[in-house]
Amino acid sequence: MNDPSKTNQDLIEENTLLKKRIRKLEAAEAEHRRMAENLRTSELIYQTIFETTGTTMLIIEEDMTISLVNDQWGCLTGYTREEVEGKRKWTEFIEKDDLEEMISRHKLRRADPGLAKKSYEFKIVHKDGSLKNILLNIDLIPGTKKSIASLMNITDLKQAEFNLLQAEENYRSIFENAQEGIYRTTPDGKFIMVNKAMARILGYDSPGELMDSVTDVTRQLYVDSKERAKIVECIERQGFARNDGLQFYRRDGRTIWVYLTMRAVHDERGKLLYLEGLIEDITNRKESVDHLRKALGGAVQAIASLVETKDPYTAGHQRRVADLARSIAREMGLSDEQINGIRMAGIIHDIGKISVPSEILSMPRKLTDLEFDLIKTHAQSGYDILKDIEFPWPIARMVLEHHERMNESGYPNALADDNILLESRILAVADVVEAIATHRPYRSALGLDAALEEITGNKGVLYDADVVDACLRLFQEKGYKIKE
Repeated sequence: MNDPSKTNQDLIEENTLLKKRIRKLEAAEAEHRRMAENLRTSELIYQTIFETTGTTMLIIEEDMTISLVNDQWGCLTGYTREEVEGKRKWTEFIEKDDLEEMISRHKLRRADPGLAKKSYEFKIVHKDGSLKNILLNIDLIPGTKKSIASLMNITDLKQAEFNLLQAEENYRSIFENAQEGIYRTTPDGKFIMVNKAMARILGYDSPGELMDSVTDVTRQLYVDSKERAKIVECIERQGFARNDGLQFYRRDGRTIWVYLTMRAVHDERGKLLYLEGLIEDITNRKESVDHLRKALGGAVQAIASLVETKDPYTAGHQRRVADLARSIAREMGLSDEQINGIRMAGIIHDIGKISVPSEILSMPRKLTDLEFDLIKTHAQSGYDILKDIEFPWPIARMVLEHHERMNESGYPNALADDNILLESRILAVADVVEAIATHRPYRSALGLDAALEEITGNKGVLYDADVVDACLRLFQEKGYKIKE
């Protein structure tokens, strides 16, 4: 009912207020819909990651009931989902000698999570009664008493370690037990030497059968014969080549995707003796990476956790790099938008390591040149995963460039100076400082002093001078500490 005591101005003001309230309600409703859609997307992404990590994943309830497993569980244990989910206890699959310690850790994880180990080895009992050595990575799901666990079958690796201890010839032992195919060919494409893994990848029963059957690798192995000519040309230009987009024929005619590295070996006079390198069957991984590229979306933190699950020895590295890079960016006075972008890139800057074999990531010795070449592909691989995702920041480019150096000595593209994004230069310094200051699989932590000495000594040469100065101020004047 209209109030005759109100003036037209009063009514206008009331109408204006009402409109404002309506707009606020409409905005709140739109935000609610957006959050609900983001939640649905995140759940779908999480489920996709859970199913496609390439390792066995499971969720364990507080009473040790297994509530969820992925498809890899069946491959590892011989049991189907239907036989396990909600019906079987986690402890039923643990070898009896490990059972008491496993139960103790399960209880400790809920009583005092900080004291419970997150990564350790144990033996699991297969349905056929056989035992498998497992590397377990496990932690509580935040806000619950449930555990999420990743199981990596390291039975073959453990056997390889035993064989290495017994071997009289270290090189021969590594050659025979490597999971990657190792080969040596003449310049015109005839095998001189191959290992068992090479034969297995290509579908042959033995190295001898492979060498007898394949007399021309260009014609018999390469789906596109022009690719080998490109690789040889690249070697002639820079001494080595690598390609993660090659298709090879197997013995049965099936095609597979392989990652290949190749380098030239010359005699003391510079004459080319042979070509050698590694190949790895990345067919399954390529399909998984393609799927991840589409599903990554808003699951940045989940992806970071996935990388750390695969490489437990450097768990936390990305998080620490992200925190330091963000602090450097803030010290340099960058905008909040740039700072947020740098932090997000830092959290996933090593996502490309998902395409590097775990045994190389955690190798407790100095890597060979071939193995290091494989590690170095992670920057390009990370870029390839992220490049089609529409982030509000140049995340993919930062990931690609975080190993570039100011004097063109970095990789993968040997960029220099302003050709490297400022955010990438910040990420590079943070990555180097964290890597030197903390533990690595092949050495103990060298300490913060060594890290700061490295960037100080190469300021303006390898690393951006302004970025180095900002980093030094953080540690030397503002008390910044690398978080555990």
